[in-house]
Amino acid sequence: MRQTVIRRVAIGADHGGFRLKARLIPLLQATGVEVADLGTHSPAPCDYPLIGGKVASAVAQGRFDRGILLCKSGIGIAIVANKIPGIRAAVCRDAFEAQRSRAHNDANILVLGAEQLSEAQAKRIVRIWCATPFESGGRHERRVRQITAIERAIVKGGK
Repeated sequence: MRQTVIRRVAIGADHGGFRLKARLIPLLQATGVEVADLGTHSPAPCDYPLIGGKVASAVAQGRFDRGILLCKSGIGIAIVANKIPGIRAAVCRDAFEAQRSRAHNDANILVLGAEQLSEAQAKRIVRIWCATPFESGGRHERRVRQITAIERAIVKGGK
């Protein structure tokens, strides 16, 4: 697996993550990353599956290098994202999980639970997640390939 330089990030949140998402966008832009905000664009109640599916699909199609999703807990929107073939979305609550999700799992979508994190914690997680390369080669790459093989078998209708 090759290391990808982050140039474009898709970001999305439901109403529960709307405010934190707005605070993360300038952080990403300050590092030179082009950010596409795929919604929601207001704090009005909305359905997280629509936002999660939109961001995950855009990343899976290669339109963005990575994605970031937010909802209140991070759980629901992560479930949605992980339904899209090619997506490895990881809910991260701290720096350790952010680093490991990238280094060991090559996570291509970071998921944050807005109710569990302060703005400072979320920014630290985003910085670490964006800066951490995948440890290609060896056991981690082998395992990610195994995940991909399982996914492909299911998509093709096999076992």
